[in-house]
Amino acid sequence: MLTPTQLTAIDQHLRKENWLLNEELIDELKDHYTEGIEERLSQGMAFDVALREIQAGFGGRKGLLKMEEDFQVHNHRKIGQLEWKFVRSFMHGAKWPFTVCLFVSLYAVNVYTGEEDIVRTGLSFGFVLVTVSVLVNVAQSLYFFYWNRNEVNQAVGQPSSPVYITTYLLGMSLLLLNKYGFAKYGSSFPNSAVLLLETLLETLCLVYYAAIALATRQILLKERNNRLPKAT
Repeated sequence: MLTPTQLTAIDQHLRKENWLLNEELIDELKDHYTEGIEERLSQGMAFDVALREIQAGFGGRKGLLKMEEDFQVHNHRKIGQLEWKFVRSFMHGAKWPFTVCLFVSLYAVNVYTGEEDIVRTGLSFGFVLVTVSVLVNVAQSLYFFYWNRNEVNQAVGQPSSPVYITTYLLGMSLLLLNKYGFAKYGSSFPNSAVLLLETLLETLCLVYYAAIALATRQILLKERNNRLPKAT
């Protein structure tokens, strides 16, 4: 067993000497360092020598920093996958009644209070965020489709919600067509149809925000549980 002083030295080695910041990665590396140093100490190696040997095994400071970069990229992808998992649950999973109720509520607000402009303005940034996310997801699916030699299963297997993406892009396309296409010829959708499409996009925007909130909550709870002292 390592002494508290040695454990502190490992922590300082990772944080101050190697400039690591990610707490989850630091915790994993401390476990690896502890196990490796204990094994080397049992063979008669000095603590400092064992510490440097393990660091060298990771490629030194440069290797550890690259590991942290890869670790953060992987975590970012996991967050995105978790977000789309919740989006699917809102569209064709256990939470779909919430989406229906949200649509009905927003439609009632738009129709009976006349506050559709305020709702649209409040969600304007959200539309940009969701549109970018949807387009990136489509691009990723196409990338995996061609990268895996046109394997449909590989493309479909990417974290997404085809129902959500199709509905969002169709609604957005119809509104753009109505505004910039039909208007040139003196024709347009009825106001009721435009209001339905706008309410649909508002609903999808809030669904995406709800998915982000749930994903963030799950990640924070997981991090908190990981930091709680384990029962012995």
